[in-house]
Amino acid sequence: MISEPAHSSRQHGDEEWGPDWVEMSFATMLTCDNIACGEIVAVSGRAGVESVDDYDHNGYPIGTEYSTFLRPRSMFPAPPLFPISKAYPKSVQEELRLAFQLFWADLSSSTSRLRTSLERVLDERGIPATAPDKKGKLQRLSLFARIDLFEQATNDPDSAESMTALRVVGNLGTHGDEVTEGDYFDLLEVYEDALLDIYEQKKAKLKAKKQALIALHK
Repeated sequence: MISEPAHSSRQHGDEEWGPDWVEMSFATMLTCDNIACGEIVAVSGRAGVESVDDYDHNGYPIGTEYSTFLRPRSMFPAPPLFPISKAYPKSVQEELRLAFQLFWADLSSSTSRLRTSLERVLDERGIPATAPDKKGKLQRLSLFARIDLFEQATNDPDSAESMTALRVVGNLGTHGDEVTEGDYFDLLEVYEDALLDIYEQKKAKLKAKKQALIALHK
């Protein structure tokens, strides 16, 4: 269903009105076509009209076409932006699902929630969240310090580097600064790779396969 509110429809009588002035809202239901899933997702957001110029084979304009676009601002339940492995701890899975749901409404908040999921990873790996100061009073460790402790404990600089990338971009979201979609999706790729290494030993398994092939064909 697509509806145009009164404040938008009233503008149709303006002498300078054009189709791209239209502001609308939409709501619909989507159903997964995987028979084993069949999940139903409620989607809503903004809609409008955009113009597309058409050209002939010589590159000369021959007209303008208008089409309606839909821009989702809410999906529930939100589809995962990368597969959430059952090997991930429940606390990490929950934070990832919240991050993926927020993606449609607020990119900065979604990025901040990804950063929180990293804190849950460090919790689960036994990395302390607090440490005594010089006076012996417990103080909360920064994410920077916790990542450093993770690297020392695991000798896994690659995952620590991925965590640092998430920390840096996540700080932008936490502080309300703009996070670009390009940075966000690059971050998802890096973070997913780190999670697979930590919980499914992706690189270790690949290395073992390489070594087995080399040994077999020597």
